[in-house]
Amino acid sequence: MKNNNQILISSSTKNLHIVRDFIEQKAKEINLESKIVNQIIVSVDEACTNIIKHTYKYDESNTIEVEYKSDIEKFIVIIRYKGKSFDPSKKHNPNMKQYFAKYKVGGLGIPLIKKSMDKIEYSHIKPDLNALTLIKVI
Repeated sequence: MKNNNQILISSSTKNLHIVRDFIEQKAKEINLESKIVNQIIVSVDEACTNIIKHTYKYDESNTIEVEYKSDIEKFIVIIRYKGKSFDPSKKHNPNMKQYFAKYKVGGLGIPLIKKSMDKIEYSHIKPDLNALTLIKVI
């Protein structure tokens, strides 16, 4: 990786602890309160899980790059991955009454990310490269 503000993991849920530890370390370096740290960690974990599950279909030969940036006002996480384009910010949240009435399992990751983060940006960098940016105002 280019610097100590980036990590690269293989596309496996077994590696999500590496991402969580990386985000926690970066958040502690700037003394974020634990509630905010937990919101960011859960959001990044959910986003990476969705990439592993839906984009890579659990194929561990793929990789996910996670980059951290910060300024006085924002904690920013950029997740880069190859594969099919998908903009989670355009996905509508489910009707929760209907969701629970049907005893559904899963499918709440994107609503959780939207609720926990202040802004989500998606960009299709190249034909086969995507970037998902999660922003938390601090």
